[in-house]
Amino acid sequence: MCGILTYFTKGNVSANLLSDFIESLQLVSHRGPDASGLILINTKNGQYKSFFGSKIEYLNVDLTINYNMIIGHKRLKVIDISDNGAQPMNFGDYWITYNGEIYNYIEIKKELIENGYTFKSSSDTEVILKAYDLWGMKCVEKFNGMWSFVIFNCEKEEIFVSNDSFGIKPLYYYNTKNDIIFGSELKQFKSFRSVDLSINKRNIDVYLKIGVNPTDYSTYYNEVKKFPNGNNLAFDLSKAHNNFVFINYYNIHNITKKSIELSDAKVELSDLLSKSVKIRMRSDVKIGSSISGGIDSTLILQYLNFFSKEKIPTFSSISPNMPGDESNFVNIVNNYFNVIPHYSFPLEEANKSDYERFLNQLELGPKSMSFYAQWLISKLMRKNNVTINLVGQGADEIFGGYHTHFFRYFRFLILKGRIITYFKELNAYSELKGIEAKKIHKIVLGDLMILFSYKTGLKKIDSKYNFERLKIVDMIEIFKSDFTNYELPFFIHSDDRSSMGHSIETRHPFLDFNVVEFGLGLPDKFLFRKGWSKYILRSIITDDLSAIKWRRDKKGFSVPHNLLKNKIFKNDLNELQYRKKCIDIILKN
Repeated sequence: MCGILTYFTKGNVSANLLSDFIESLQLVSHRGPDASGLILINTKNGQYKSFFGSKIEYLNVDLTINYNMIIGHKRLKVIDISDNGAQPMNFGDYWITYNGEIYNYIEIKKELIENGYTFKSSSDTEVILKAYDLWGMKCVEKFNGMWSFVIFNCEKEEIFVSNDSFGIKPLYYYNTKNDIIFGSELKQFKSFRSVDLSINKRNIDVYLKIGVNPTDYSTYYNEVKKFPNGNNLAFDLSKAHNNFVFINYYNIHNITKKSIELSDAKVELSDLLSKSVKIRMRSDVKIGSSISGGIDSTLILQYLNFFSKEKIPTFSSISPNMPGDESNFVNIVNNYFNVIPHYSFPLEEANKSDYERFLNQLELGPKSMSFYAQWLISKLMRKNNVTINLVGQGADEIFGGYHTHFFRYFRFLILKGRIITYFKELNAYSELKGIEAKKIHKIVLGDLMILFSYKTGLKKIDSKYNFERLKIVDMIEIFKSDFTNYELPFFIHSDDRSSMGHSIETRHPFLDFNVVEFGLGLPDKFLFRKGWSKYILRSIITDDLSAIKWRRDKKGFSVPHNLLKNKIFKNDLNELQYRKKCIDIILKN
């Protein structure tokens, strides 16, 4: 994992711009503390000047060459920790700055060697460059991984920019008639004297009122946008105007339901997850896993434990003797597998200065204190020299893990006329959750009335909140909307910032495109069955962990939100006051 930055100007790089660029790059040193790299380029004739080192703080450069592009990189060494993997990396007419991991780089490298390419390093960065040389922008269709990168093609005077299929690795851009900037984090754009940023009041207002962050590609600043995931950009730098045309190479909405037996689906899913975990264990540094005592993280650890020759370090957030504490389930998992357990105690560790640092790195208003608990886990990992964290994120959106999913499933069954199945599942769910069936039925009918109100136009959806999913009926479309807009983007954003804030790389086996496409293609009855959610996932957990396999509740990283909030700010704040405090801290940095 790394921090990247690219600046292109229609004018020339000045001493002030170079100084601002270095300051901007330093702001993401936490993403790559191991090495720094920077090149100045004249895009018209290809002349360049490069600088590499442990740190770049000031450069006295002859700027009469009329450089008009700067490419920078902050490196976290994960694969090929030698200097051969340093970035920005050059091959022929190309320069790249890249953040991410291409997990199947070994297989792609073999194919490239068969096509006559040779390699100086064992890094996946060099594989990307040579894959681009051979296949052009279609190279990304061969990648299994997470990435954001900018490649400058000197021969074409063109930049090629790409973000992974699901937006796991962050990438933002600023684009005016004179300047283009690409960066890993929003804070990087604040360093440039040539950039005027204005607050997106609509996005701030929505967060303050309902605790929801942008569900599109906008940010807290009007002038900075998120690069759309699953898209490429090939841009001719000699053009008079900077009009971006994104090229979509992956779309989750193309996934359709498949016909398969449950027994076969279990075998295939187990095989896909096993392969996904194994390929994500490729690393030259220490691997660990954060676990919560739930189905998703337990499954990841199950496969990790199978493949690892060493004890896996595990990391958990617990709040002993507090409501919602999951220590018991965490300990069951740790005691069963061959692990070295570590524990974070948010109530003991929380303090205001740490929390402000967390917010500065998160750059979005947090929905709950569970995001802070995640940040503290990464802090604990760094303390124990773990650099890679395999997590269970993504399973809820693919396999129906949210409480709302079951209620939407009930609604779906009624609308499809599957009344017998509806009452069977309703009664089973009622028994498992200890909730009166009549009460659940009343909620479902109320939800149906709301749906009809939206569908018939009797009630309007406030466009400010982008809650179009309220009108979605089909379950696969509900999952896809949570995956692409309403749930997963915020969790993987938090994963990235909480981990990279401590120079940790987070990997997501459930977000392997093979697992995603298989999971979203499964029949609904494999996900919701006999009152259980994520039924097929539960079924592939070892029977020895029945207490986890058939857990009736799951809370994620459950933390005492109000107690933590009040301890940090020394006040009994309501939610609006708390959100205002968070926004003030985020925007002032």
